[in-house]
Amino acid sequence: MAEPIQIQPNIHCEPCKECGARPVIAQNRKGFMVTCPTSKKHYATAPGLVNIDEWNRFNKKSPLLTSNPYNSKAS
Repeated sequence: MAEPIQIQPNIHCEPCKECGARPVIAQNRKGFMVTCPTSKKHYATAPGLVNIDEWNRFNKKSPLLTSNPYNSKAS
């Protein structure tokens, strides 16, 4: 189809879990979808309206993995 559309920088989008790339909006015959620009094998939302919330929910990193449970203060 057409070239993917870049999502504006002021719109919050989680990076792709697999490669860390910022998602783009692609169009197919069934509608628009938010997808990874690097690989078609990475996650893409269902075709239809642009659903950035679904993309963010799927690609959100677990708070357990991103937070530091230990305080490294010198005593």
